[in-house]
Amino acid sequence: MMPQPEPRFLNRQNPTPAGPSRRGLLAGSSGLIALAGLAACASPQAPETGRANLAGPPQTPDEVLQVLRAGNQRYADGMPEHPNQATERRNEQAEHQNPFALIHGCVDSRVTPELLFDQGIGDLFVTRTAGGVLDGTLVGSMEFAVSSPYSVPLLVILGHAACGAVAGTLKAMEEDAKNPQLPGEMVDFAEQIAPVARRAKVEGSGSEEVDHVVQANARAVTAQLLKRSAIIREAVQEKRTRVVAAVYDLDSGEVRWLDGYGSLISKTVG
Repeated sequence: MMPQPEPRFLNRQNPTPAGPSRRGLLAGSSGLIALAGLAACASPQAPETGRANLAGPPQTPDEVLQVLRAGNQRYADGMPEHPNQATERRNEQAEHQNPFALIHGCVDSRVTPELLFDQGIGDLFVTRTAGGVLDGTLVGSMEFAVSSPYSVPLLVILGHAACGAVAGTLKAMEEDAKNPQLPGEMVDFAEQIAPVARRAKVEGSGSEEVDHVVQANARAVTAQLLKRSAIIREAVQEKRTRVVAAVYDLDSGEVRWLDGYGSLISKTVG
């Protein structure tokens, strides 16, 4: 059983509500771009080196970026090291895990964070939804990751090229731009992606349009997360955690980091 995180980032004198509903977030979506435009805590690019240059597991956002960038470069070059995947590592992590990042991405079977960042057992928290959209349980999982005892220094919102959830939403918008419909519960992710496409002024559902919305959606989800979660927002403000957006290319295997690793955070909060 995983240890219970301590909600130490909450102000116990003035506890923060659990956060708005999904539709409430959509109603306020016009404010998300303003959040994304306010950058803070940005750091210079991490050097092109791997974990071997670190004394131990990465402890800071820059060190984690260094490890993830190096791992992705190995994967894209076809030279993965498959670290931390031996029986000894499995046995070691059975008693206690110590991940250093959370990767939130799409359910697409071609976008497996442990593979494309060349990491192993116990290295990453991973959350996934179609299109990388958010819901209440997912945000709680991310708060779990940044809370004690884990306190991960980096959250990555990872979109990917040719995303089927984005393509499906854009095709539905061609039928009804104001109220795109998809079968069953799939309408949930369409309701979150469609406003992003409208703000980006995208029309059509070709590959260029899909990839443009994928990039815009990664930024929007990053802003939504910071707007919605007081726990994560406070961790970013205190520079204990950074939230970054990125996009994975299915052909090259490379991850492109958006906004030069800029942390997205509202200066109007708290």
